[in-house]
Amino acid sequence: MTTSPTPTERPERRVCLLVLDDQHRLLLCGGCCGSRTVPQVQLREAESFEAAASRFLAERFQVPDPRFGAVYGIRRSRSGDDWEFDRATEARVLFARVSNRQSAAIELSSATHVRWGLEELKARRREISPQGVVLLVTGYVEGWIPDGPISLY
Repeated sequence: MTTSPTPTERPERRVCLLVLDDQHRLLLCGGCCGSRTVPQVQLREAESFEAAASRFLAERFQVPDPRFGAVYGIRRSRSGDDWEFDRATEARVLFARVSNRQSAAIELSSATHVRWGLEELKARRREISPQGVVLLVTGYVEGWIPDGPISLY
């Protein structure tokens, strides 16, 4: 079901980053209990999704001017739409392309960062959140997802 926040609801806006290197390895951040997630950042007031992603990648990983893919995911919800959030949300999932050198530096910056290729992603998909990331990355890398927005509901 497609929903949009009501005019009185101010959505929490965030971007999830699918950071892929030249060998199509996805950057994942470690969590507790062996789970993995993709980098996420909350947007500042009046900031675009791409600007927030660029700011985060430059500040956190020293990746200036990332290349964004033509495929991106969109998710909107109202408060109460889903168990995960008690407020309205608006999110984008952006593909950010980095070089092998940049991804190696990111991985070395923290013991909890890893880069997994498609085979490992598919084999360990239940350890990765948000759910559906592996399918989206697979479709992007294999070329069967068309350019443009994809609804993530």
